[in-house]
Amino acid sequence: MKGSTLLGWASVPTALALGIPPQVVLSGKITKGLKTLNPFAAKSEVCPQAPKITLPEDGFHSSLDFLKDKEFRARQATRLSRAVQVPTTVGDFATDPYDESFEPIVKFQSLLKEMFPLIHAKAKVEHVNRLGLVFTLQGSDTARKPILFMAHQDVVPIDDPSDWTHPPFSGLFDGEWIWGRGSSDCKNTLIGVLSGVEDLLSQKWRPQRTIVLAFGFDEESHGFLGAGSISAVLEERYGKDSFEFVLDEGGTGLQSLGNDSNVLYALPAVGEKGSLDLVLELAVPGGHSSVPPAHTGIGIMSEIIYELERKELFSPRLDPSHPSFGTLECQTRYSPDSVEPWLADKLAEGDPEALAEAIANSRGRAVRYTLQTSQAADLFNGGVKTNALPEKTSAVVNYRVALHMTPDQLRDRAVRIIKPIADAHNVTLHVDFPGMATTRDEFGGTGDRTLTLSPLMEPLSPAPISPTDPLTSKTWARFSGVARSVFESHPNPLISKDSAESKSTPTVVVTGDIMTGNTDTRFYWSLTKNIYRWSPSRQGGWYNIHTVDERVHLDVHLEGIMVYYDLIRAFDHWTD
Repeated sequence: MKGSTLLGWASVPTALALGIPPQVVLSGKITKGLKTLNPFAAKSEVCPQAPKITLPEDGFHSSLDFLKDKEFRARQATRLSRAVQVPTTVGDFATDPYDESFEPIVKFQSLLKEMFPLIHAKAKVEHVNRLGLVFTLQGSDTARKPILFMAHQDVVPIDDPSDWTHPPFSGLFDGEWIWGRGSSDCKNTLIGVLSGVEDLLSQKWRPQRTIVLAFGFDEESHGFLGAGSISAVLEERYGKDSFEFVLDEGGTGLQSLGNDSNVLYALPAVGEKGSLDLVLELAVPGGHSSVPPAHTGIGIMSEIIYELERKELFSPRLDPSHPSFGTLECQTRYSPDSVEPWLADKLAEGDPEALAEAIANSRGRAVRYTLQTSQAADLFNGGVKTNALPEKTSAVVNYRVALHMTPDQLRDRAVRIIKPIADAHNVTLHVDFPGMATTRDEFGGTGDRTLTLSPLMEPLSPAPISPTDPLTSKTWARFSGVARSVFESHPNPLISKDSAESKSTPTVVVTGDIMTGNTDTRFYWSLTKNIYRWSPSRQGGWYNIHTVDERVHLDVHLEGIMVYYDLIRAFDHWTD
């Protein structure tokens, strides 16, 4: 039997069914702002939604023109196509921005200067650590916090170009789709943000609120050179907690649930899992392989990996502090016929472990790993010749740290599992983590047989969770209200114009999501509590990030520009 939150809401007035708190509904009309909200008046409400934002009468054209104007559509297809044609690939462990492998970034920036002349003329343009790109459009009102739009210029490498339907750096536009590496991760975001700002500048826009655009160049290689350097400059210039919000790529776009296309879930990620790359380096004496020991270095390391994959396995957890809890509540309210019949009751039971396991079993591995730590042995290396015993054997195990865990807990678990194995093989165990280093005396063993555990880079804790309650966070309320206003303003452009659905607009429910990977926002935590990772791309409009035949639909790219354009307008004159 479904809980009370799944029943009865469809018959209430439209404003209430959309989750707009009763106190902002006046005589059948929704107020434009949120100043009338009483944060204590709707505490029991499930998944409250902010009202759609009415944009100021600033004289600028509607964002819908981006979808409808043939000239703009053609120009935008050309812009993104040309951006994809520059192969700005980056490999792991890039350390020098002057390395020749980064020369395509220089070419890419020359292309940006050609395609967006107004931004380059009107904004302050800075190069941070040579290739980090920062545009600042200074607002007239310095009392208002700036807003920051992020993207990255680099893309992941190609494995085999012959696997692609179209060459990966052709930027082919087939009349609907732009194909190629970076088309959906994330040159569509970078070009979309620049296009929205360029269009505003062409209408003689003069910002009241400062707008900052920050584009790193090594996000696919952890971002230390690009975003790591840019964030330090911005914090020194503006201070901590100095931005109204930060918007970067990420999230899971906009999705419907089941077969219900009348409700569209906008899912900005408001948090990220942490990460740890655990490096294991084993050194043992070598020799001729015709006289081997009972277990070679490769055998010992294999035993370690085997035990890591079978002992003290991780469990999911889901409580109200996790963004996915709120998302599930929203689904029970707005899509009651498309969720598990037991979901509302499970949410109400207050058992975080049982709820998480039930959801993970029901919805599969992708959902499971938003709720629990993942472990993947990704690299293994040992030996140099068939008749020589391996002297050096190494492995790297990648962890994505769940919100309820820490990297220190993963380190301690690894030590608990690995120490008995090391002892059994008379191997000295060293643990070399920041702030912690063991000695030989602590673990015993002999000097010529050693195993060292260390992080590949500094471990990353899970990100702080950005607030998503429209009754208490005015910034989220306005941000989510813009998302609603954009995607409730027109039908799905991806469906056939002859279908009945092409005449209707959906109900948009905005709720926080969690990312299993990490974006460049890992460096920006100090700048604001409002960090949104969201590529506003609807389901079915982009495919194959990081793999063969990556592509994005032109209409979906244009909808993203609508969001950036309306966010700037909605926040430019607004003060909380």
